[in-house]
Amino acid sequence: MAKSIQEQLVIDPLTLKVLADPSRSYLVYSLAESAKPAKQLAAEMDCPITRLYYHLQQLEKHGLIFVERTRKVSGIQEKHYRASARSFVVDRAPEGAAGQSDQARSQALLGFVFDQTRLDISHGLLSGRINTGKLPTEAGALMAYRTVMKLSPDQAQDLYSKLLALYREYDALAKAPGETGDFYALVASVYPTQQQHPQPGLKPRMRARTAG
Repeated sequence: MAKSIQEQLVIDPLTLKVLADPSRSYLVYSLAESAKPAKQLAAEMDCPITRLYYHLQQLEKHGLIFVERTRKVSGIQEKHYRASARSFVVDRAPEGAAGQSDQARSQALLGFVFDQTRLDISHGLLSGRINTGKLPTEAGALMAYRTVMKLSPDQAQDLYSKLLALYREYDALAKAPGETGDFYALVASVYPTQQQHPQPGLKPRMRARTAG
């Protein structure tokens, strides 16, 4: 029986680390809506096909993509890859000591979101892909904000809802990439934190404009 894409796939923290690479994340998103051969993916990403094969092998090895079909082109079997699921969530089932498994999952998630974001931004600044001469809201600039606020339960719920809606809107675009344009990353985070005590002379609200 032919394999088909799932709506949601539960993965372990180790598998999540495989998705931390921006190229692999894009590949999975790009393959969520339709199967594509390596040649087409390489053209979309402007990436050497030899390097792309390594990423495809890693994704297939960890069950994140599969070969949906093959066809013969000029006497060579061309594989058409497809994402294993439209979305991926980290396994929350307990294994071993509860504290250890929770810690592994949280560290995998933090590494996937924040460590990779830091590296991605650093590379963008060094390569010039992020334009340090531009300011938000100009496309191509770096937009990075952090603030800590005291919210009522209703205000906190409203913030969660609005931020999640914004993420889902652009996540849908990520799963249906267009033929033209540039790649952009969106990172969203909101969480309860401890009471903040700003040091004298420091503003509690900070904006990173070109290097943060």
